[in-house]
Amino acid sequence: MKLLVILFLFMVSIPIFGQDIDTLSFYSEAFQENRTVYIHKSDHYKYKSASVKLPLIYILDGQHEWFVDPILSDIRYLQYTHEIPHALIVIIPHKNRNKECGIINLKTELALDVFITEELEKELKKYNPNDFKLIIGHSFSASFSLYSYYNHPNFYNSVIANTPLDEMPLLVSSLQENDEIEKDKILISIGGIAKDKDYYHRKKYDLLKEKYPDFFSAIHVFEANASTHNAVPIVSTPMLITKVFEQFSSRYSEIAQVNMDYKLITEPETTEREIQKILTASQIGHFFYPPEIAEINGIASKYWSSDYTDWATEVYKLGTKYYPNYYEFYLFLYELTLNKNKGKSRAYLEKAESLVLSVENKKEQKNEIMEEIRAQKLKNGW
Repeated sequence: MKLLVILFLFMVSIPIFGQDIDTLSFYSEAFQENRTVYIHKSDHYKYKSASVKLPLIYILDGQHEWFVDPILSDIRYLQYTHEIPHALIVIIPHKNRNKECGIINLKTELALDVFITEELEKELKKYNPNDFKLIIGHSFSASFSLYSYYNHPNFYNSVIANTPLDEMPLLVSSLQENDEIEKDKILISIGGIAKDKDYYHRKKYDLLKEKYPDFFSAIHVFEANASTHNAVPIVSTPMLITKVFEQFSSRYSEIAQVNMDYKLITEPETTEREIQKILTASQIGHFFYPPEIAEINGIASKYWSSDYTDWATEVYKLGTKYYPNYYEFYLFLYELTLNKNKGKSRAYLEKAESLVLSVENKKEQKNEIMEEIRAQKLKNGW
């Protein structure tokens, strides 16, 4: 039990928003010059297997920290609270924002559109993403996002356009008339009508809403009536991105339900059946979202707390399939199998030891875990 206590203390001390950032630079034929984007990977990325494929979230206006940083914080916290899945977040800066995002007409090809849907698409394959793509823009880049979605409705799964203005009458009328466009994949936010809020954008929006009521009733809208133009994306992103992934957070709500004492309400079915329930619930539409690290721990702990140790063991084994580089699952498996199969238990402990040494990099916490692992090996005569 000492090992479990130390492990828990180590878990809660891990930074919530640990991020790994890759700088991806390559020559763009569309722009006729080198371009750079930034790939934000969550701390869980280094643990996953190839079977865990993450969605892509493109954030435009990457040159503006005031815009990108709050959006990133919103996304990270929503991931921490399991409202949305872990994702590969692609930050795309602009060198000339108005030129790159400015719409001439819906058929004139923009270099930024080719860059995202063709060139960057090829470069991102090395990250093994799934096919889910969400693009987020603000103002000029919000209109561009709608333009890009109009031209590539099968490329994106959702578009979040925060307070767009450029060519909105053309965009709204064209999106409305195109029957191939899935309107419920469009999410638009807008600020307040007051002069010191988002007056010009809101005025255009209100006129379009009155003219095209069917369109605006078919899409998702967030009216941030108290917000200024630049505050709208910061206020609206948590609401809109949660809407995009609205089925994600509740997908395991029917599995291993517990009461106020954290005991199972009903007796579980066979281990095979319970694991199948998890896998079935992981499928949302066309996309498979396997349980994340915290969800594996949460589900397993519910079985364990009611002394269904075989069920907890199988859940942690599932965890090692999706996150083979995560040492913690092997430590729990060591504890669960210690009195049942010494050989397997030792193998789990030694696997955890090798992963702590090779994957973890927080020296002080790492040393504490290693000391206890060695103590466990000594106690067992290993």
